[in-house]
Amino acid sequence: MKKPLVRYSQKKVLIIEDFPEFARSLRGMMINMGSKQIDVVYNGLDAIQACKERKYDIILSDYNLGESKDGQQVLEELHSFNLLKSNTVFIMITAENTTAMVMGALEFQPDAYLTKPFNGNILRSRLDKSIHKKDLLAPISRMIKKKQWAEALELCNDTTKENPKFRMACLRLKFACLKSLKKYDKALELTTRIVNERPIPWAMLGVGEIFYAKKELERALELFLDMTQEFPMILEGYDWLAKIQYQLGQPIEAQKSLERAIERSPKALQRQKLLGEIAEENDDLGIMTSAFRQAVKFGRNSAFASPDEFIKLTKSIGKQLKGSTNVDRKKLIMEAESTFSKLNKRFKSDPGTQFRSAVAHADFGSITNDQEAVEKFISTANKHYKKIEEHIGAKESLEITESLKQLGQNELAESILEEAVEQYFDDPAFIKKAEKLTTNKHLIENSKKTNQLNNKAIQCFSKQDFNSAITFFSEASEIAPNNVNIILNHAQALLKRSQKDADNRQDLQKAEETLKRVTRLSPADNRYARYSELSRLTQLMLQKA
Repeated sequence: MKKPLVRYSQKKVLIIEDFPEFARSLRGMMINMGSKQIDVVYNGLDAIQACKERKYDIILSDYNLGESKDGQQVLEELHSFNLLKSNTVFIMITAENTTAMVMGALEFQPDAYLTKPFNGNILRSRLDKSIHKKDLLAPISRMIKKKQWAEALELCNDTTKENPKFRMACLRLKFACLKSLKKYDKALELTTRIVNERPIPWAMLGVGEIFYAKKELERALELFLDMTQEFPMILEGYDWLAKIQYQLGQPIEAQKSLERAIERSPKALQRQKLLGEIAEENDDLGIMTSAFRQAVKFGRNSAFASPDEFIKLTKSIGKQLKGSTNVDRKKLIMEAESTFSKLNKRFKSDPGTQFRSAVAHADFGSITNDQEAVEKFISTANKHYKKIEEHIGAKESLEITESLKQLGQNELAESILEEAVEQYFDDPAFIKKAEKLTTNKHLIENSKKTNQLNNKAIQCFSKQDFNSAITFFSEASEIAPNNVNIILNHAQALLKRSQKDADNRQDLQKAEETLKRVTRLSPADNRYARYSELSRLTQLMLQKA
């Protein structure tokens, strides 16, 4: 099949380049190809904003963008926030060729990669190939985005017949569809056949992912060990290897796997944070500190930065100060204070983070024997606690409770833990840790009882026994009246029962009252969409009743 001529005059182009002279050069190359719709931005923040306002066909981004987000972070955020069309072509450009830079640039899969200097002919050749491939596969990608797996599978087969050159790309998309449909045997057959022909990295990853999905962890472990040996530059293999090693009770091996990946691509923020958490569990203070230090550094311009890495860095510094006299105490204290300052500045509008920061700061003051700081930040913590409007997370609640207990703030500590247990009673790992921290004997007993009632209710709901489900959800609500999951489950059961009885307005009113108890759910919480949909349905059904 003849490759169609690319009409660049119809393509919307975005150039992301911090050097105006090279930006002009790129713009000139695109004009020579016939492009008429060209936008130029000089930093990562403006690039993200431009993509929110307009859908581009071609994005040419430099890797280094000065003090702003780099090209790797721009591409990661564009993917994560769904700001690219199915056929958008993203070309990464750089003057460097170090391993860390190349691996970082390629990790989020740009469509092509160009090293400066290059001319218009090279750029056009790379664009022509990428655009042709993207346009051909775009219908499949759109189906996958809509979760129309069966239709996407059919398109994969048709596209492979018409364009055998793109057979492997279609097989990769076909595997994604089969996995999403949970047709694990067919997905395994597909990837195994490819690997037997030729060991291709994505297919090896696929074999391991299916072993994992089928809970065959030992086979998955063996596969990813082989893969990281054969393809040491495919970093996703190390992530999977570490995940499986950790689940098999091998945290030290998991840490080593992540370290090997980070040696090759140090800017991967989420991987640095995971390494820090596992190193903390392994009591490897040096790696813990280094990982969270890097996470704070590389998260400076990232949309995925969180309070965790800041708090964990100050915690690791505190451990160093407690555990050794052979350290530069003044330097470490200055670093911790600087980290607290950055944290408070970045998340200044979030009372929950400000509360958590103040508790951690008071804890750090106790380590440095600064009683004045302890009293100051305990007072600050209490002020912020009164302003918190959202539920504190499970991990954060444990961390805060532990610190407050060490500071002698037992009443506040128990209050936070009680609220957390009410919210996260169905998390066995959390409950196990909470049990070690609380002095309230009835707290854990009630959480286990709530969990049993909730599970019974869910079983009844699945059997469409809505009467029993509502009874059990009501009993669970008496013990944990503010638990979001129980509230949502209870409301859904009431709506289902009301659908069986067209005149049952009482259940609809009860569902409305039940949903009103959700008062501290953040829009960022993954349950918020379900809460909004149930609220909408309840009001709609009440209007019709």
